[in-house]
Amino acid sequence: MKVVGFSFVRNGVKYGYPFVQSILSVLPLVDEFVINLGNSDDETNEVVNGCPRKKKKIHSVWDESLKTGGKVLAAETNKALDATAADADWLFTYKVMRSFMKRIMWKYVIRC
Repeated sequence: MKVVGFSFVRNGVKYGYPFVQSILSVLPLVDEFVINLGNSDDETNEVVNGCPRKKKKIHSVWDESLKTGGKVLAAETNKALDATAADADWLFTYKVMRSFMKRIMWKYVIRC
């Protein structure tokens, strides 16, 4: 079974998103991780380059006319989705602003 995760990030360093921790937290669960790197004006692309090799990078220029209503977020998610492996059995979309393990832990704490 092949599991592929995918997400996007733009200006993650500038806005303080924990995107490195997020990517690292999901890597043990997937066979491949596709990250769509937006046209950042900070060091986000360089930082992602330093992450483990179990990822596939694509580069994208965001369509600024789609900002209203979050349409640009959907468009960038779809670009990452389109870059996932055709032979994947499961696809796992993930927002790089969160750490997967933190979310699982928080849900566990709430249930206890």
